[in-house]
Amino acid sequence: MFNLKINCKMYNELDDYRVFFNPGDVCTIKHDIPNKPLMWVVEKSTRTMLNKTTNEKENIFLGIKCRWFDVNQVMHEELFSTKDLLKV
Repeated sequence: MFNLKINCKMYNELDDYRVFFNPGDVCTIKHDIPNKPLMWVVEKSTRTMLNKTTNEKENIFLGIKCRWFDVNQVMHEELFSTKDLLKV
């Protein structure tokens, strides 16, 4: 019983740090780089793989697909890890 309370408390503290990205959200890159673009989220990208031991399909999270325009008004699209994104 005591361990369950500690685990629930730890989960609640971790839950405060989670950020969920939905299609249409505006985000940017966390890292300090010149000409950091403002991007919008297009979709969550996953890959379905077959588990050989259980023969069940599993979805594996790949990243968040974002689009942005550069200074020459050319559209770019790239897959980012959620660790690298910051919601604006």
